[in-house]
Amino acid sequence: MRGAVHNLVVDSYALQHPEEYGRSAKSYAAHLLGLCCGVEHAGDQRLYWSIARWLDGPRPIVKPTLLSVRGGSTIAEVALADTDALYATRVRAWAKDVWDGYREQHALARQWLGEVRAAR
Repeated sequence: MRGAVHNLVVDSYALQHPEEYGRSAKSYAAHLLGLCCGVEHAGDQRLYWSIARWLDGPRPIVKPTLLSVRGGSTIAEVALADTDALYATRVRAWAKDVWDGYREQHALARQWLGEVRAAR
């Protein structure tokens, strides 16, 4: 569980700051797919770690257009949690909010994640 929550933190933060953490198409795709896995596949660790292997494959990745709205909540709300359980709950809520902000790219993320599953 800790790994899945940590991955949600990393991918949510990166997708709210893609100018810094998603400069390349590959890193942007890694975080988009990681967030999709975390939110829509309950953080399936086997699937999550397959993303990097898929990204290292021979396919060209085209970076989607950066979105201007990337969710309404931030890591600041997560930082206020005073128990592990509350922290995990707030991370999941924040990740869902960021994922909702990326609605325009859901179809692409799901398509790529389908390719990741097929390649396993």
